Amino acid sequence: MQWDKVKNILIAILLTINLFLLGNLAVRGWQSHRRTSELEANLRTLVSARGMQLDTAFSFPEDITLPELSLDRSRADEEKVAAAMLGEHAERTEQEDGTVRFESDRGTLEWQADGNVQADYTLTESAPTSASEALEQARRLCSRWGFQAEQAGWTAEDTVVTLTGSVAGLPVHNRRLTLDFSAGDGSVSLVGLWSFGTPYTTANGISITCSAADALLQFAAESGETGTIESMTAGYRMQTDSSRRIRLTPTWKIDTETGEYLVDCDKKTIIGEEN
Repeated sequence: MQWDKVKNILIAILLTINLFLLGNLAVRGWQSHRRTSELEANLRTLVSARGMQLDTAFSFPEDITLPELSLDRSRADEEKVAAAMLGEHAERTEQEDGTVRFESDRGTLEWQADGNVQADYTLTESAPTSASEALEQARRLCSRWGFQAEQAGWTAEDTVVTLTGSVAGLPVHNRRLTLDFSAGDGSVSLVGLWSFGTPYTTANGISITCSAADALLQFAAESGETGTIESMTAGYRMQTDSSRRIRLTPTWKIDTETGEYLVDCDKKTIIGEEN
């Protein structure tokens, strides 16, 4: 009988503790939601004072800390793409700046040291005449050539198709390929910025906090009137340093009704209009 009373007391204590913890968690959640709502309201006011506004569906993103990453240029993968596109016996020439050009009777392909690529390829099938046909043909060609992408995204406008893809689970905002079938001469042109391989951190690599509020206010202060701001996405951008090493730098992408803009998470500077 005594043990039953002890058990009841212990159960009551545990229930009290659980209720206290749940209540504390609920209060913290409510306080966090209130702070976020207040911050968003203040940002809408400040952005409006700069001649812009946040879309009614704008969702304020959470801050995120991202490491700077590095990528090594993969000449082997570049040559595999060239062989798949132009044939094993394509003529190869290399310039002093690291640019490599491949050429055959199928077309040309040029890789630059910073990941920029451009090509002209003679189609072996009929050129597409609609966005759906262009999208289907672009998928086949990119798969055949070896342009693979993690979480690939495809968009088509008329007969121009764009491929994007994430790296390390996050978008790389300026890493994209555009295939244009609109020339009307049975060819497709390819242009863009691309990379191969797995990114890594260096011994002196740093992590950078991407503050959505800081980036948004800086963008509003420097960009001029760009219309309604529709969304913000944290990710990376590809760039090369003085040693020609490809780096992935933490960057916000801000979508507005007039285009896409990039804001460096560390320097809080606008990189430029992307569209």
